[in-house]
Amino acid sequence: LGHNDTQNRLVPTLLEGEALRGAAVLVAAGASHTVAVVNGLLWVWGCNFYGQLGLGDEDERLAPTLVGSEAAFGGSQVLTADCGNSHTLVVTTVGTLWWFGMGQDGMGQDGAPGHNDHNQRLVPTRIEAQHF
Repeated sequence: LGHNDTQNRLVPTLLEGEALRGAAVLVAAGASHTVAVVNGLLWVWGCNFYGQLGLGDEDERLAPTLVGSEAAFGGSQVLTADCGNSHTLVVTTVGTLWWFGMGQDGMGQDGAPGHNDHNQRLVPTRIEAQHF
């Protein structure tokens, strides 16, 4: 839940003030991970079995963790993001689309978005316009 522990919360509970370093303009959740856009940067936390946090590994994060820096998305700020079951999509302020996580949706659907394979991506990977 982003509180740096594994306790259940039965009522909404505010994250610590320093957790995101600003006001979130967008929050999205997948099956077991969450993302937030704050000041053009992407923060992630939760399960990471398939690299859906985009941090280069498959380790769970119990507290919000910054995905790289602006350089992580080609030098652009994050405009919006959304989560699937076990993947994340990001759109930057210059209109580029990025993806990371599982390359198959677990129900036999084909492939990683725009990459024509089933490989998971552990870091943000740009989807080129010709694949839209």
